[in-house]
Amino acid sequence: MTLSFISFRRPLLALVATALVGAASAAMPFAAAAAIAAEAAPTIAAEAAPAIAAEAVPVVGLRSSVTASADSDRIAAARDRVLPVVVSILTVRQDYRQGEPSLSVSSGSGTVVSAGGHIATNAHVTQNGKSFRVVFADGRELPAKLVGADTLSDLAVLQVQTTGPEKFAYAEFATQLDLKPGDTVLAMGAPWGLSNSMSAGVVNNPRRLLVSLFDDEAEYEDSLSEDEPTGRYYAWIQHDASIAPGNSGGPLVDLSGRIVGVNTRGMIVGGDLAFAIPGAEAGNIVRSLIEKGRVDRVSLGFRLRSLKGTSFTEGVLVNAVERGSAPEKAGLRAGDRVLSLNGKPITALQPIDVPHLQQTIAELPIDSTITLKVERNGKQRELRLQAVAQTRERGSEQALAAFGISGSELTPAMGQRRNLDARSGVLVTGVRPGGPAAVARPEIAVGSVISAVNGKPVTKLADLLAATSAATKEAPLVVQLEINGEQRLSLLKPVFGDEAREPLPELPKSWVGVEVQPFTGSLAKEIGLPNAGFRIARIYPGSPLGKAGAKIGDLLVAVDDSPLKPSNDISAEDFDQYVHDLTVATRARFTAVRDGKPLHFEIAVSPSPVDTSGLRTLAVGRLRAQLRELGFYDRVAMKLATDHAGVFIDGVESGGAAGLAHLKRGDVITQLGENAVSNPTELSKALEEALAAPGTGLIPLQVIRGNQTRILYLERYWLNADGPEAR
Repeated sequence: MTLSFISFRRPLLALVATALVGAASAAMPFAAAAAIAAEAAPTIAAEAAPAIAAEAVPVVGLRSSVTASADSDRIAAARDRVLPVVVSILTVRQDYRQGEPSLSVSSGSGTVVSAGGHIATNAHVTQNGKSFRVVFADGRELPAKLVGADTLSDLAVLQVQTTGPEKFAYAEFATQLDLKPGDTVLAMGAPWGLSNSMSAGVVNNPRRLLVSLFDDEAEYEDSLSEDEPTGRYYAWIQHDASIAPGNSGGPLVDLSGRIVGVNTRGMIVGGDLAFAIPGAEAGNIVRSLIEKGRVDRVSLGFRLRSLKGTSFTEGVLVNAVERGSAPEKAGLRAGDRVLSLNGKPITALQPIDVPHLQQTIAELPIDSTITLKVERNGKQRELRLQAVAQTRERGSEQALAAFGISGSELTPAMGQRRNLDARSGVLVTGVRPGGPAAVARPEIAVGSVISAVNGKPVTKLADLLAATSAATKEAPLVVQLEINGEQRLSLLKPVFGDEAREPLPELPKSWVGVEVQPFTGSLAKEIGLPNAGFRIARIYPGSPLGKAGAKIGDLLVAVDDSPLKPSNDISAEDFDQYVHDLTVATRARFTAVRDGKPLHFEIAVSPSPVDTSGLRTLAVGRLRAQLRELGFYDRVAMKLATDHAGVFIDGVESGGAAGLAHLKRGDVITQLGENAVSNPTELSKALEEALAAPGTGLIPLQVIRGNQTRILYLERYWLNADGPEAR
């Protein structure tokens, strides 16, 4: 059996679960959630305290009542001390899907931990974040910036951005792990995005590894992604205070009002089974992130496992050694037993003892000399190793639209993990279907490592971006790749800018400006019409027949004295063919019946308005939306004037700026910023002008949707998907 658990960051667009990870209803607005939570909090404390006291103190009568009352008072005091400084965090994330940036919104929780407005939360809450906003218990919503994130511990720090000096109330971390099974704890945060929520429970196990009895103990680590291991240096606090998606990063609080843990994981099955990072370790990491923006650690190139299952009582086993590392070159092998570190005995009898030893090694001084006493086959010897700083586990990632890929800088750790020969370059993480990389000769696939372009080495993203900027539309690029241990060359033709589609020219088609309903002789007789023919159902603006006096309800029975006879009463294709047989700019004579009397309409046959297929379109990369000209039939459908200007939204990609701004297919944009727009090219130009203008404010859009004119907003940093958020 393998333990399954999830990070409790909540995708804000997800639906609330009836089961732990199912879905039932949409998240409530934060203002409403705060009001409900403010009313509910006292009730939670009052109802939860007696039940907790009854479990903790199995006595009855007066003493039980007194104890329950005392615990209730302590719960209320802890709540009042910490809950006001617990915040909801709204994150605009940028991930990459099929070679393109994809924006989404998620939520988590955090705690103010300094007077300067620093907020402790999980690294997976801030992961790939481009924008952060925090909602306080009093309803205030303020922007925040990322101070630092440490994926190995799954902890991060944000700092609130204020317009002037401000001191914040804050909570404090416990300085030591002194929890015992059965101790009452409070989980606070924003489950499902509902702020100011609290639940109570007890500690089940203060030192828990997330491996079952059936798993290999060395696989206790988790990961935020393939290249972001986490949970290496601590055991979890297991408790049963209820948490849900959105609680990630929120505090676990004891009855003294200390942060004894940071809630991070919940079980998919198994009831109220929750896991928190111990508060003492979390406090140390948070302080380092506040001071330096990072956590410095040592890497010695080997991993440990406990003595469990052996006859040994001292030391710790070497579980794995990185190939080609300094320890391997010094003679360290998997299965060796390490007896001491720098002259101090070390022992890990059980798996739960291993994370602390790994942490002890990680906290050794960088560049210091490390002495290990090692035993193998009954023989002991000493090894001296250099304590080198841990390198980045994961390189930065970016989309390269001209190539149609997303790529990540390859770090040595990523190369080792994939058993690649390359230790630098750009790892292709996604390919846009139909894009330049997908149609390159041969295609550039996910997992390839780009090592050179046109003979120039590529060791980082900046090199690839430079090669892209020097390229032209006419000249293809020779891309050198490593894939499956082979070095290959591929010919790629980059694509730049927005993609426009110019319609093919068409000969003008005849048009009389009406829609009709066919009536065969039998149907006409049963309905009471005098003849078979085509009944006018709509008259378009500028219709030649309308100008000649035709009205809705008139029955067209002939054109130029030739009878108009429908072949069926379903399709008007026969009428369309009659019209198409006419010649543009010639005269035609239609005969109609109105109220039983014949009428004649002399018209000049007009060219038909341009159909949708004949309109210009533009795929705007910044918006991730397909735009086209506003056509005649669009205006008719939306009941707009025939000269009304605007740009029609023909498609919106999920994860793009247009999607985040809530633009939808069928919307018509009439103004962007200060500029009225009448075609896609004008809109693209207005967008570039708005981005180039000074300031960091929102870019407003005037949009027609249905029978409403509404305003929507674009965040500037959404439009520069791989650029930094403006501060």
